Amino acid sequence: SAADAGGTAEASGGPAASVGPSVYGADGCAAPLVEAAELVRRPPPSPRRARAAWLGGQPGSAAAAPSLRGSASSSSRRGGASEMEVACSSAQALSAWPSSVGGAAVDRAALSPADVAELIAELEGRLGREAARRAARDQHSRRKAIACGMPLITGHSCDYACRYCYIQDWYAFVPPTPSELSGEEVLLALLRNPNWVPSRDFLILGDVCDPFHPNLAARSLEYIQAVSRLGSPVQFCTKSEISPKAAAILGGISRQGACAVSALVTITSVRHAPTLEPSAPPVAARLATIRRLTAEGLDVFVFMRPLIPGAADDFADVLAAARDAGAVGAIVGSLRVSRKIYRRLKQAGVPDIEQIDAQLRDKGVDPEQLAEEQVDIQDEPVRATVLAAAADLGLATVRRACCANAWCSGMPCRRPRCLMRGSLRW
Repeated sequence: SAADAGGTAEASGGPAASVGPSVYGADGCAAPLVEAAELVRRPPPSPRRARAAWLGGQPGSAAAAPSLRGSASSSSRRGGASEMEVACSSAQALSAWPSSVGGAAVDRAALSPADVAELIAELEGRLGREAARRAARDQHSRRKAIACGMPLITGHSCDYACRYCYIQDWYAFVPPTPSELSGEEVLLALLRNPNWVPSRDFLILGDVCDPFHPNLAARSLEYIQAVSRLGSPVQFCTKSEISPKAAAILGGISRQGACAVSALVTITSVRHAPTLEPSAPPVAARLATIRRLTAEGLDVFVFMRPLIPGAADDFADVLAAARDAGAVGAIVGSLRVSRKIYRRLKQAGVPDIEQIDAQLRDKGVDPEQLAEEQVDIQDEPVRATVLAAAADLGLATVRRACCANAWCSGMPCRRPRCLMRGSLRW
């Protein structure tokens, strides 16, 4: 599903050479910190109790966070101050966010910069210096958000080999490897990132991998559990079959009240899936994922991206199957082609290459001279037809993945031109 989330890849040294232990089993079914059954039955905490739990580091615990000067990080001092005190001195002085972060005004943030600095100090003190250094070097500590939100990278590459996927522009279609950092280490890295607002901005999984590929499911669940303390809306996109136990864990995280979890399940076609997505799980497995997630209380959107000219003729079957499985909405996205994507689609023989060629030439691009830069291929008449059919089935329809995240969380993104800001009462 890497082609579904959009954005650009920013690898931190390529696939991890060694992978740290996950608190989940290989099947991604053992919940971190608490058992899955406990996650499912625990009542949602109050906002005040949830904040104490974030700062205390243990879900459900009302323990106060240790002060910066009382943390373990104070054992290493430079001029009377710990490394973390020096690093966070500017954040400690702020009780409110600057007027603009990442080019957009800040609103609705549950955590202040001082809260974030305190949580950083607590994590660094508990995890130790080496873990803190790994977090500081990791891409999550510095990368900028893309249109859908701040990417949470749980692995690299994918072997589903979807013909329209941009992942091969950076990686080969090989089995993915999990990211090296633990859940709490990536949480620490994110908290250090000045380009987003914890507790307010969206987090997304599915940028450069399918987060619930069997190789990555354990790490993805670990990361979602770790970042859920912040309260930032979390969204993932997948073509994989999510097990009943993993679905229960995700539902439990959402029911805790710490953060909203939005699920996108990609189905571009029923009839053409074996040709366009030769190694991906079958459509029946993805429909099973929708049923399991909705049974656990998650809002699931069917992600019909990309809408490929000539390969979207069975859209009515996709919408009906998704609705019957429990999906609440649909997203219809456009195709983007680079040189490699164009060649794979042409070899597949299903897409209407002549229509793609015509759009490319209208944009001044010779199809045979395509480079790595992706070119958007729109099919607005078909998109409008698909969205109208979805609405007739009672499915919510939104333009983009981030719109579904806003719909599920009840909170628009901070971008001034957010398409959802004026469409719902927040």
